Amino acid sequence: MGNNMVFLVPIVGSIGMFSFCAVAFWAINRRRERESLYHGETVRKISEMHGQQAVIDYLLEVERIRARRLQSAYTVSGIIAACGGAGLTIFLFPAYAYDHTYLVGLIPLLVGLGLIGYALLARRS
Repeated sequence: MGNNMVFLVPIVGSIGMFSFCAVAFWAINRRRERESLYHGETVRKISEMHGQQAVIDYLLEVERIRARRLQSAYTVSGIIAACGGAGLTIFLFPAYAYDHTYLVGLIPLLVGLGLIGYALLARRS
């Protein structure tokens, strides 16, 4: 009986994982549809009450907020990648100093620095 149960764990795990992914994607799409509907309603109400210039101002402000969030996401992900790369380099140095394997940690470090640099350059322009 014990040998037959060995196959049950991966099967149940796979079913659970794919069920979770399906529900998660459905929820994400439903949230996006709701946000799109609310955004369209907001634009329509602003247009009716204040005119075209107010709609243009609203859309520009929404775009400014989106760009600011994207820049902060780049900065945070760059900091995380750079710290991870520095930690990996420090962790691997004592064990692999003789064959320079610790330099693998420079890959995420440089990627993180690149993301931080991009976020800073995009902010200035």
